[in-house]
Amino acid sequence: MISTSQSFAPLSYPPATQSGSAALDLAHYFSPTTVWVDAWYSSDSSVPPPLIGGKNHTHVMSWMTTGYHKAINIGVLFSDLSVFWGTVEFVTTSPKDPKTTKRSARYLRCPDALSREILIEAHETYGDTIALFAESYLNTGQVCARGECWDLANEGLKYCANFDYIPKPVLSTSCTHGHLIYEARAQDHGKKMEGRWRGGDDRIRRGDIVQWKNARLGAGNGGYFIMGNPDHTSIVSSDVVPKDSPIDGESFSPANVGIVSVVEQSPGKLPKRADYDLRCFEEGELWVYRPISMEVYLGITELSPEAPVNHKRLERLS
Repeated sequence: MISTSQSFAPLSYPPATQSGSAALDLAHYFSPTTVWVDAWYSSDSSVPPPLIGGKNHTHVMSWMTTGYHKAINIGVLFSDLSVFWGTVEFVTTSPKDPKTTKRSARYLRCPDALSREILIEAHETYGDTIALFAESYLNTGQVCARGECWDLANEGLKYCANFDYIPKPVLSTSCTHGHLIYEARAQDHGKKMEGRWRGGDDRIRRGDIVQWKNARLGAGNGGYFIMGNPDHTSIVSSDVVPKDSPIDGESFSPANVGIVSVVEQSPGKLPKRADYDLRCFEEGELWVYRPISMEVYLGITELSPEAPVNHKRLERLS
């Protein structure tokens, strides 16, 4: 396990939370001391109100009825990769009665950064497969899925999940695509650049996934690239060895990363190769993710409605 630094100010993504993780925020909502104004759980189509309209999670639910007693279970994976499991038990003839309604919640906090050895193993498991998946669309006149930039990452990860001999990876959850390797921002036409390295690996590798937000990069001769309106996704096609050796949790300027070669697509444009020099990063934000096993990183093989048994990191509110 790698230590982390708190000196780097959080970027705009994932969304800020009140208690340090989205799962813990929802656990507080499930606390018996939180007043629920209606019996949202009495309808099979309902989800906890804090999740309504949210785009930064995926969830699964199950229901079980015995006579007049009903139990609803929900599992939620958030974009900060914290995980929540909640249960509501109630009597169907009086669903609003607090005396006969029980709640419980368990959760996993955001996972810690991992060691070089584990991250290299993750690259060896998924990196080339995801890069080859993206490259398979080059020069074909075809787009991946809907042609959205995000589809190359999402479909590539789902493609890996189809093989029984490969551990299921963390699938794309909003704009999160695995273990965060690097995050950075640029402002004031590149006069201010800052970044933070995450995990024990010392480079960005083929098959990693770059997420951009409202980013602008100089392209030489007065030109520039716009990456994301607001979001854009690219697949790294070759390893990127930074100028200096990065250390987990410490500041690391985009200027020290260098040129990132990618495969990408966007609406109305076919998949293509492109090179982006982060020394020319002028505005916006970026994140680089390492595809990784769900079991290795989160300790679960898939998201289910009920909490796993004997998970070492599983917590509940005291």
